[in-house]
This record gives sequence, C-alpha cells and structure tokens, in this order.
Amino acid sequence: MQRFNDKEYNKHWIYLDDNNAPLILPCLYARYITQRGLSIELKVKKDRITNKIIHFFEEVEISLDGQYVRCNQLGLFLDWVYIQSRSGSQISLTNHTALPGDVINEYINNYLIRTQGKSEIAVSKAVYSLKSYFNWLSYFFDNKYKNIFVFSSHRALSRSNNKQDLLVKYLLPATRELLYRRAGTLLEEIVLRTGGDLGCRTKENLGFLLKDFTANQKKHSGLLSLFSELEKKIDKHEFEYHLSSLYTKYGRSRTLYIPRSLLEKMKRYYNIERPISKSNYLFVSNANNYSKGCGLSIEYGSSTFHKVLLRVINSMDENPELYSGCQTLERGAVYHHLRHSFGTDVFYEECRKNGKNYESITTESAAYIETARRMGHKVDGRNSNQTTKVYIHSCGYKDRLLKMVVNGE
Repeated sequence: MQRFNDKEYNKHWIYLDDNNAPLILPCLYARYITQRGLSIELKVKKDRITNKIIHFFEEVEISLDGQYVRCNQLGLFLDWVYIQSRSGSQISLTNHTALPGDVINEYINNYLIRTQGKSEIAVSKAVYSLKSYFNWLSYFFDNKYKNIFVFSSHRALSRSNNKQDLLVKYLLPATRELLYRRAGTLLEEIVLRTGGDLGCRTKENLGFLLKDFTANQKKHSGLLSLFSELEKKIDKHEFEYHLSSLYTKYGRSRTLYIPRSLLEKMKRYYNIERPISKSNYLFVSNANNYSKGCGLSIEYGSSTFHKVLLRVINSMDENPELYSGCQTLERGAVYHHLRHSFGTDVFYEECRKNGKNYESITTESAAYIETARRMGHKVDGRNSNQTTKVYIHSCGYKDRLLKMVVNGE
C-alpha cells in the first residue's frame, strides 16, 4: 500500500493498493475535506417539546492543518489494516469500511497507546480523524455508525505516554544483550535482536521470507537460501538480506546485514521452535487460536519488549548489587528504542570511520547518507535533516552513558 499528498494534480491525499489502484472511498473522502474544507461531526441536542435526545450529523468547517491531520491519520490507519491483512488477519483494505467499532478501537487503544506508546495528543488526533472518516461514510453512504473512543482503562496510559519524549532512547549494546538473555523463547530473543542488531521496526519482522523472491525485477535470496549458505561458507561472518518495500515504512526497501550468530539462531528457530506452517514468513504465531501458523502480529515485537523489559527492571530492583554499573532502564522504553540504538551505533561508527566529530555532521556527509541508507530513511525529504539531529543527540547520550559505566556511576 502507498499513500502520499498529491499537491500537483489531484490536490489531495491519494491512497493506493499493491496494484497502484486508488482506494476509492478514502480518496473521495480526502477530496471532500480538502476541496470543501469540511468534516462530518456527530451532534447531540435535546428537543424542547418532547425532551428526547436527538443525534444528527453536521458538516463543520476545518482548517488546512485539520485537513492534513485527518488525511494523514487515515493513511496511518490504512497502513495498519494493510499490515494486519499481510499477517493473515481477516480484515483488509477491501473490507475496511465495514470493520466493526471493536476493531477500530483495538487500533486506537492496543496498537497506538499500548504498542506504539503514542501520547495523549497523538491519540486524540487519531480518534477525531477516524471519527471524521467513518462519520463521512455514515452520512453519505449510510454505513453503520462507529463509536470510536479511548477506553477508560487506557486513558492514564496515554497520559503517561506524554513523557516518552523525555526518555533516553539509546540502549547500550550491553543493555541490549541483557534484554536478549532474559527473553523467554528463542523467537522472543530473535525478534528483539532484529530491532537492536538489524534496526528493524516491529512490523518489519514480517519481511523475513523463507523462499527466494523477486523485487524490482531482481531475484533475492530468502532465509532458506541463506541457511544453506551458512552451512557452506563457514568463514563468512555477515549475510545480506533484502528487506522488501512491501514490509517497510514508506515503501523503501533496504539491505540488512545479518551477523552469522543471529542467522544461526534464525535457522535453529526454523528447525526446532517454529510451528508447522505453509506460511512463507519465517516468524509465525504459536498461539492456540486461529492465528497459529500465520505471520506474527505487528504488535508482537512491542509486547515482547515490554514483557522482557519489566522482567529485567524487576530483577534490577530486587538485586541491585548484581547490576551495579549497568545502564538504568525506564519503564516507558519501547521496542523502537532498539532500532534507534542500532541507528545511533551505525551513525557513531560511520563518524569514527570518516574521522568526523558527530556534532559537525551535515546532511551531505558520507556518515549521514550511509546511516540513512542502512535505516531506510529518505535523504532528500523535507524533514530529512531531523534524522541527523536525533542521532547527534543520541551519540551524546552514548558517550555520557559509556563514561558513567566506566566510572561506576
């Protein structure tokens, strides 16, 4: 799936499926709110004569910023629906307009708040944007009304997520190893390592395919081929794997460099722990329900990280003497911090390799461009320079953390 803000021709957001065919209703919605500057809201009033409560839809004016937010948030939701369909779920882009409110609220509460750690403001944007879209479907196409909201049990969590920006997002290599060792299963350990050792997002774990595949008219090796290569080339320490654009953010493919030790763990998982399945995904669910043998849910990495993180934090609290000199872990840390830590290490080492101080790096530097390539970032985008600033700050954190560990602080 693709989504982009077409300012040149259509003058509104466009949403496309895998065949580059427009998703008609989302595109019509984007056209409606962009050209008319209106959104559909549910209003409530009390009839003075009958004292009955009346619910009705009403068109209300919204700003240019409001138009952008609604279309962007709809695109993020459609991305989630698409990823769910790729992992074997029954929901899809084709039937997304008929999704029950429970599924939409699962996206809001379990995915955005619990898995992604989105702040109260970000969640609020998603709620009013999806309300706008599904209200529009009800108003013009008589779709069933969807009651979209934040669960009372999740409100406090969304407020606590407001503090995420204050967290140190860099985890030292030794800290990551500590987390890996406390994973409950081989699958959990590997999924944590794909974030911390390869820089994968949690949803990108679906991109590890068993069979060879073709992308952009070029054949690429699947994991089964790499497993064979692992046996034949005993002196090879790193193996290249093409992460297809079908599974990445913004549809940007990239090359992953899998260390021998991690590929050996993947092979062992495939041979010993992986459930019997016809799926082409390396990682499949072992749950005792309809999802068994299907691709992992996109929340799996985040839920695993949270579970292991709490396990380590509790152990630190109970046995502080065993962890003296270790980096302090915070309960608000998320799976994406593994990827961020990997990116920081790449940037840090590229600066050292090129004899550059990380504080002097610009968007034109070799260190920046190589880091962007490894992470799948866009180099020439409007906000591309923000990536550099994030890694500069994280390199500073890394230096300070290393000094604290060395000094035993």
